Amino acid sequence: MKKVIKVCMCGLMATLLIAGCSKKAASPVKLGNYKGVTYTAVPVEVTDEQVEQQIQGLVDSNPVVTEVERAAKDGDTVNIDYVGLKDGVAFEGGTADAFDLVLGSGSFIDGFEAGLIGATKGQELSLNLTFPAEYQSEDLAGKAVVFDVTVNSVKESTPSELNDAFIQKYTEAKTVAEYRETMKADMLAQATANAADQKKSDVFMKVIEDSEVTIDQTVVDAYYNEQLANYEKSAEQNGLDLETMVSYYGMDLPAFKEQLKTMAEEATKQNAVAKAIADAEGFKVEEADKTALAEQFQYADVAAMVEQVGQTAVENYILTEKVVNFIADNAVEA
Repeated sequence: MKKVIKVCMCGLMATLLIAGCSKKAASPVKLGNYKGVTYTAVPVEVTDEQVEQQIQGLVDSNPVVTEVERAAKDGDTVNIDYVGLKDGVAFEGGTADAFDLVLGSGSFIDGFEAGLIGATKGQELSLNLTFPAEYQSEDLAGKAVVFDVTVNSVKESTPSELNDAFIQKYTEAKTVAEYRETMKADMLAQATANAADQKKSDVFMKVIEDSEVTIDQTVVDAYYNEQLANYEKSAEQNGLDLETMVSYYGMDLPAFKEQLKTMAEEATKQNAVAKAIADAEGFKVEEADKTALAEQFQYADVAAMVEQVGQTAVENYILTEKVVNFIADNAVEA
């Protein structure tokens, strides 16, 4: 969903990715104090236990997989060829060869994985199944289908041993000790970055709360409509409709639109305050800023970024980032 993420780039940093993208004039603002804002620093700490949990996660996610000559059981990996048929005709997306499936993973519709329990290498099976009524494809939702499956192999997984050989295979480190040190340094760097982002978020929200903004509903509506169009475009680029895309986030379309409206109101206020501070401090958008932003969001170049989200969105993001950094740099720890 990289394209979906890119659509959301017209906002603040980290958890505040919602700065306004509207081309209309900003709402009137009476700025509160934005220099010397107090904040409570977030402790930056990484424990040995946290490091070991991360390392164990690497071990757990890379077990030793060995082919076995026995019937498949829950937790095994079966390598299969399969063809899905509806009314005797293969349906789109229902065919694969040499596919590794972990039994019990829930990767397929109900009954598929359970139907392979007890299967052996070389066995051919026909699984009579029914797609869920709420399945994303209308052509398959609630429909009876048959999967013709050939089992190519059965493999079992056993836990890997954490040793230097394992570390060399799955990381760039040479020893467990070296990887442990690298992991701790990386986690500490991430924790430090998270704390900095939290500081920026906290101080900016304080400035927002301390400022008076007269909300212009036309600006809010313009932002909402622009963002809705962006999400619809992103869904289309991913081969989905908007309702299906938002369902992946556990939301229905009405709830998503309501949340987008709330976000539009908050974004309008935040964007208005950021613009007022940028004007007061004389912040400008330079070409170097655009180039850096394109690299940050992994666009091919500035032109590709502008084509995707628009010139106004790019400039608003850059100005807002400069404002947030300025407020944070001038903040005072409580």
